[in-house]
Amino acid sequence: MKHLKNRNAAARLAIGAVAGSLIAGLSFVPASAVEDSEPLTVEQLAAQVVAASPDSAEAVVGEATLAGVSVKADSTTTTIPLDGSDPIAVSALVDGVQLDTTISLPSNLRVGNGEVASDGTVVYQSADDSGAVAVQGLEEGQTRIQTIIPDSGAQHEFGYAMDGFQPAVADDGSVSFVAQGGEGAVVPVEAAWATDANGAAVETYYEVRGDELFQVVVPTASTAYPIVADPTWGWRNAAWGLTLSRSETAGIKDYAAAAGMCATIAKAAPAFAVACGVWSSYLQVQAATANNQSPKGCLHVVIAPLPGAISHTHC
Repeated sequence: MKHLKNRNAAARLAIGAVAGSLIAGLSFVPASAVEDSEPLTVEQLAAQVVAASPDSAEAVVGEATLAGVSVKADSTTTTIPLDGSDPIAVSALVDGVQLDTTISLPSNLRVGNGEVASDGTVVYQSADDSGAVAVQGLEEGQTRIQTIIPDSGAQHEFGYAMDGFQPAVADDGSVSFVAQGGEGAVVPVEAAWATDANGAAVETYYEVRGDELFQVVVPTASTAYPIVADPTWGWRNAAWGLTLSRSETAGIKDYAAAAGMCATIAKAAPAFAVACGVWSSYLQVQAATANNQSPKGCLHVVIAPLPGAISHTHC
């Protein structure tokens, strides 16, 4: 197996110079110029996603394996496949428990095989130039999947699925993937962002459709292409919890029922250290919300490491 070595200081300067010239000469140009140009190289596409990112998190250069590229950072190992039809495999340590799952590449964007850029980004290009996907394992263990929208006629919605998980929206509007059925993990997805070729923010939001989380990008007449859009999985902030069944959620109709559920969870899971007197009222309100949904929903209760948080999910 060929080892992909970490960048040294000279390589960082070289990549920075290349990225700077690409940003000036390629990324921040009018849409018409991009559409009329030759297809961008893997290095150019990687430079675009680096330029678009609103934070300073860097990709980690991984090690070549038979399965693809293995990126190890923090307590997470992300295996990024080179076969564009294969999912990304993630193994993360969550509160001392091993979590293994996979994330599909966008279901509605057909891409070819991945190529590894010098900064560690794995880039998949579509055969018909309808878009590209760039996957990175970041230095703090996150898994970032960025889509590059080349023009106004390309896809502006991208769906992601996690094996064994259901996307859910919490009461504060944040989005997570929740383990399906009984006890399991809840993995947060960082807030969506999208940036156009001029560096301007583009409206974007998440939608839950069945077992997929869709990122929707909404351009305006002044949006300059290409657009880079991103969801990022924050494994280090994942938690373990318990998904209540439809009947259990339906049964929480009053404070007494909510208090009984709190006591049951606390007895079964000693790590669930919450004050049931206060939390039961919160649980009752969330259950009422789930019971009034159409179709009716279920609740996922976080047990560790921060007990008591509640997410809404499909049953």
